[in-house]
Amino acid sequence: MHQQIIARFMTALEQPNVQHEQIQRNTLRDSHDLGSPLTFEAIQNGHGKFPYVIVRMFSGIYMQMPIHLVKEQIPKMKGIVVQTKEPGNKENDQFFIEVAANYKRHLDSKGKRKHRICLVLNPTSAYYFEEDQMQFSTSIPSGGTLVNSQQQVIAMNKPHFI
Repeated sequence: MHQQIIARFMTALEQPNVQHEQIQRNTLRDSHDLGSPLTFEAIQNGHGKFPYVIVRMFSGIYMQMPIHLVKEQIPKMKGIVVQTKEPGNKENDQFFIEVAANYKRHLDSKGKRKHRICLVLNPTSAYYFEEDQMQFSTSIPSGGTLVNSQQQVIAMNKPHFI
């Protein structure tokens, strides 16, 4: 899987596109500002909007899973889809902690390994899940290579939210 992500990352860098050209322009202007913000398509699919879960795939490579609260299931919706009576209610931390813990259990059983994940509620609130422990932090994940659930690069070396 790691090789697939690296291969897709390298392919994305080799393909001429607006994003790659923008990276080159930014590099010429400011050599300290390398990277690419969240893509328009990723934002349209719910990435970059609070709350979301970050899964550490490998060192420097993270997968973002948007959390969608819906009244009815929506076919082909990407991310963590939670059916609820109140889809607009995003104020209950405990509810999202349970959603993230369930998602981690699902990942761990599916992948047969312990995953490191982070529930990000806002720019200054996150819960890190490692092994069987959870810890609150005011520091949220940022930077690195951010991919979606299909291992497509959606941002590089930029904040994970809009």
